[in-house]
Amino acid sequence: MKEVTLAELRGVIGKVLIDFFSPGCGVCTAIETKLNEVEDTFVSWKFYKINTVENPAVASEHSVFTVPTIIVQVDGREQKRWCRYFSLEEVLDYLREIDETES
Repeated sequence: MKEVTLAELRGVIGKVLIDFFSPGCGVCTAIETKLNEVEDTFVSWKFYKINTVENPAVASEHSVFTVPTIIVQVDGREQKRWCRYFSLEEVLDYLREIDETES
């Protein structure tokens, strides 16, 4: 999963999962580890992570007020988000659902 800034995130087209995290967040670290494990399974997706401490402008632009937050975008438009208390399986099921509707 590539860590990006606001400038890098703008203009990204296609299916994107963005993981907003904070360095001191233990849950964020666990989610990142799991996302790294499944990233290769979703070859048509781009996985990015945003450090909300170092890049507060990105968090602000996406109205992220808590971590962890995961946002799914398709062609630059937000489709769904999960904040704080969620199951990673919910996220993965949603990615599979989008993949199935496009095929």
